[in-house]
Amino acid sequence: MGFIEANGIDPKQVVLGKTLHLPAYGEDSVISSVFFVTGKRGSGKSWTTAVMMEEFNRLGLQFVCFDALDAHGNLPDLEGVEGLQPAIGQSVDMKALVKRLGETNKSLVIKLAGLPLQSQQELIADYCEALLEAHLGKGIHTVIEECQDFIPQMGRPISFDPIVRLCKLGRALGYGATLVSQRPAGVNKEALSQASIYLVHNVINNRDLKALDEQLSFGTDKKVVKRLLNGIAAARKGECVAYAPEYFRDRGYIVVDKIRSDRRVEHKGNNIDVQAAGGVYAGESRTEAIPSSVTEISSVAALESMAAPEATLTPFTAEPERPAPRERLRESFYPNLDNDDLLKSAPDYSWSAAAESRTPTVEYDAAATKEKTSTRRTPLFAIVGTVAASAFGWTLLRNLK
Repeated sequence: MGFIEANGIDPKQVVLGKTLHLPAYGEDSVISSVFFVTGKRGSGKSWTTAVMMEEFNRLGLQFVCFDALDAHGNLPDLEGVEGLQPAIGQSVDMKALVKRLGETNKSLVIKLAGLPLQSQQELIADYCEALLEAHLGKGIHTVIEECQDFIPQMGRPISFDPIVRLCKLGRALGYGATLVSQRPAGVNKEALSQASIYLVHNVINNRDLKALDEQLSFGTDKKVVKRLLNGIAAARKGECVAYAPEYFRDRGYIVVDKIRSDRRVEHKGNNIDVQAAGGVYAGESRTEAIPSSVTEISSVAALESMAAPEATLTPFTAEPERPAPRERLRESFYPNLDNDDLLKSAPDYSWSAAAESRTPTVEYDAAATKEKTSTRRTPLFAIVGTVAASAFGWTLLRNLK
């Protein structure tokens, strides 16, 4: 018995969890809605997106996924899903691709990983424009991973306007979109404002929480937003806080659920399994079980089993003389190089203690005529002198009498 049957869920819905399911058909179909899936790294956002695409495939709904991280590289193993991997320097005839989507019911995963960012932006821009020009008359859902690289908050790459137009105008044509990012604060608010369904995993960054608060506060009860943000900050791996007023009106707009784990294909969005490349643990395989809790460590032997093996130190030997750095570069990367133009020397910044001439380099004429001084005070001196002379003359004349 599968997950859907075991939980008594209507199979004609997009089932993401036990209580998190959305209508697949009819006028309320989510195929033409705009989703925003977010969460910090490792919280499960790519897994959730993959589960949604598997559900689209199960229900016969078409999707096109632009996979920037190669997290969905195994989806083409499903019947009805194809894969496309452009190489560096290759272009894709998006008008022909969209035409093919209209003629078939197959979905498509386009691998963008490994391509320059500008090439990725151009591919998505061409696709969105071609899709909007083609009135296919059926629902197609576009999934864009790492959407902050294509509709950033700062800057407007070539992909910006086509994606925003798809989010704004797509619903009338039956086109929906899912924007996936781990940084809500880095995604343009004009695009986010078009999202009607938020699938949010654990977010702890204050700027990201504030960005979600700003997007969800418009027309929403503050108590609902506060409850939503509290659930987002406390969510564990795989748990999702879904906000969809259009679909969860009778449940307070919010549904908190754990995303189902029964995938049909293997997920490629896992972290790299880091192993020792050298040193004490190189070549070892530690198969002993590590105690899962403090209560299981009941003896000193249990602790000693977790200790690292002692390293064997080799005697010190003098390192053989190495060639100069320029010669090493020549031998390793350019064995037949004879042109020193590729190996430019650093500029000479050496300091010399020789006395430097302190003769000024600016020439000037010592006999140059000085500028005339201001004569603003001349009238004042003339008046004072005239008064003083008059007083002296009057005093002298009086004494003579």
